[in-house]
Amino acid sequence: MASNRVRLKDIAEVYGCSINTVSKALRNSEELPESTCKKIQAIAHNMGYIRNRQASSLRSGRSRIIAVIVYDIHNAYFSSLISEIELELRRSGYDMMIFCTQTTTAEKERGIEMIQIALSQSVDGILYFPYWTDQANIQYLESSRVPYVLVGHWLPDTDSDCVRCDDYAGGRLAASHLLALGHKKFVYIAGMDSNSAQHDRESGFRDVLSSAGIPASDVLTIPGKLWDWANENGTVRELLHLETYTAIFTFNDNIAYQIIKHFRNLGIRIPEDVSLVGCDHLRRSVDYLENLTSIACDENFSLARESVQALLNRIQQPDRPRKTTLLPVKLYDEHTTQRPECQAGRITG
Repeated sequence: MASNRVRLKDIAEVYGCSINTVSKALRNSEELPESTCKKIQAIAHNMGYIRNRQASSLRSGRSRIIAVIVYDIHNAYFSSLISEIELELRRSGYDMMIFCTQTTTAEKERGIEMIQIALSQSVDGILYFPYWTDQANIQYLESSRVPYVLVGHWLPDTDSDCVRCDDYAGGRLAASHLLALGHKKFVYIAGMDSNSAQHDRESGFRDVLSSAGIPASDVLTIPGKLWDWANENGTVRELLHLETYTAIFTFNDNIAYQIIKHFRNLGIRIPEDVSLVGCDHLRRSVDYLENLTSIACDENFSLARESVQALLNRIQQPDRPRKTTLLPVKLYDEHTTQRPECQAGRITG
């Protein structure tokens, strides 16, 4: 069956030149006059020519494509970050392919499948957003010898380039902020255990509270799975009604905004009745969201830019030492916290 794909030969016949001349014109070769390049490029465009990247990569050894493998593109934090990554890659002359596993840690083979598909496209490198249990996937990446960088999270017992925000310091910042306001009773709503940021944020939060003499009994932790169930089934009041507290710290802003919605329906005001701090500062990229005090990377640093640069460095210098880049965080105070004595009353059952 004949292919309808436009070939260099077809363009050469229309213009009346050699295939080699067409190839040079499409690459803006300095061996040809600029006017000739533009004429041939216009013909190629009008004919619907699409460059065969795989053939080009075989000749040059580079595809100029970077794969991004992420597990949750529905999350506004990841979608905003990936948008920034695409801009950074474009500035550096690369295109991006996105692979979303849309999976849980119980389906680890999905991550391997995405890596295999990316490798089959001859990508020059991979930006990988890992689960905490993705060691097998990273070992597979290592064996492929394709440059890669872990983005956002770290993996135990894994020696890889990694770029992430200082989540432990973020947990400490949240605790310090709430302690400075005078809070003594806390709830921490956790993320999923498969996330290294969850462990770091909770550890930082608890370490500061413990150092301040806050007993563990005054810090209620609600596991991520339990919160998800309550959020989906409308049982938030039942989940929290036996506790007395004045401040909530959440693993991320998604959870914090869920709390705002449920509390509004329950007649509970923020911060008049309870203080609330989240993580990720989604309002920085989604400005129509309502105000929320949140912890995130300092705006003077870019997780997207640093991740792309780390990968380009690895592509250019395959044997360079592995490096973890830890970006500083800050608290963005949007006034969803206040001193407990100013609150109308604690939340009780």
